Amino acid sequence: MKIKGTLLSLALIMAFLCAQAQEQDIELLKVRMNALERKVSVQDSLYKKLLHNDLPNSRNEVENNSYAGFVISSIKGVVLRIGGFVEADLIHDLNPLGDKTSFTTSSIIMNPAPGSKNVTTFSVRPSRISFRGSNTDESFSALLEFDFEGSNGATTPRLRHAWLIYKNWSAGQYWSNFMDNDNNPDILDFEGPNATISIRQIQVRYSLKIGSNNMMAFSLEAPGAEITAPEAWRSKSVFPDVTVSFQHTFWQGTSHVRLAALVHPVTYLNGSAAQKNVVGGALNLTGSIQVTRLDNINLQATAGSGYGKYNNDLGGLGYDAFVRKSDTTQLSTVNQLNLFAYYNHWWTPRLSSALGGGYVDMFDSKEIVGPDVIQSTTYASTNLIFYPNNNFKIGFEVLYGKRKDTDQKTRDTFRFQFTFFGKI
Repeated sequence: MKIKGTLLSLALIMAFLCAQAQEQDIELLKVRMNALERKVSVQDSLYKKLLHNDLPNSRNEVENNSYAGFVISSIKGVVLRIGGFVEADLIHDLNPLGDKTSFTTSSIIMNPAPGSKNVTTFSVRPSRISFRGSNTDESFSALLEFDFEGSNGATTPRLRHAWLIYKNWSAGQYWSNFMDNDNNPDILDFEGPNATISIRQIQVRYSLKIGSNNMMAFSLEAPGAEITAPEAWRSKSVFPDVTVSFQHTFWQGTSHVRLAALVHPVTYLNGSAAQKNVVGGALNLTGSIQVTRLDNINLQATAGSGYGKYNNDLGGLGYDAFVRKSDTTQLSTVNQLNLFAYYNHWWTPRLSSALGGGYVDMFDSKEIVGPDVIQSTTYASTNLIFYPNNNFKIGFEVLYGKRKDTDQKTRDTFRFQFTFFGKI
């Protein structure tokens, strides 16, 4: 019996030691896998640099802080970085726009006052500062970013992003999941193409990787709509917007295509204070394609109804829903189409150009009651940008914009812009 007891004890000890050894082996395998993943990531980064011939940062990389600033603190596994840039724009408009510092084609003044042509504006409003914190394994990060696009043309700080990420979850104020913030052409105009889907929303988002090249995300975003209605009517925030997106990357991460869908509930109170609802929605197909080592294109096609506030050119103008001339008892959403395309080319590793344009059309805006109702806008630009080094650039850009109203009246303008840009 003693021998059996001893053998049983030895067997238990051996089983325990084997289990411990297996756990240690598993931990070692995890460490080796993490090390291999880091090496693969480094190799991918080197591949991209070789593919781009170590070109200066694109607008996408600057906008998304891919190479954000420098470390100012590293305590208890949390790294804090500060970044940003200074931008000075020298602008001359042949015909006046309501927006003097960003080329917003919807703000072209249709009935300019005598002597209002040929306006020159100097601006530093696009300048930016950001703070980013993250832990060592990047499972948690936080971004706080400001620019100087204060209201009424002031250079007071304005919050751009206040964004938290924990593993697959993220929350705060950031670019809407409906837009593609990796699809910016390399242009100097702070506003960007008129057809761009561009809006920052307070939201909760869940993202997940599907394989090595696919990403899917779902979000609930801040409720609220922009409407054109009689004075006694008003918009009401009740139901959040819902978005879903799917993005596929290819060619070692240098290119991608993305499809996003939006459901945008519009809740309002009519003249008798009765609550009513109408639902808008849209699809947004975008892509950034590296066609050669020195050339890439940016594309977007968006179609739907009632998503005016998401559009770069129409946001803030009340084009989500309106009272029709033929039916003044309720709101209807506005059918809308957005298109843009840009070609970006590097002449040398220090000299680049972009050429392209955009078009926005609201098909049923003729039914909107009121003066100066926009039917369509057109945007085009080209530039030449010189990069003395990877953190500084000087550029010249020519822009053209045209606005057409429902009364068939049109007005266009040209803008000439010099930009001096230095990144931290």
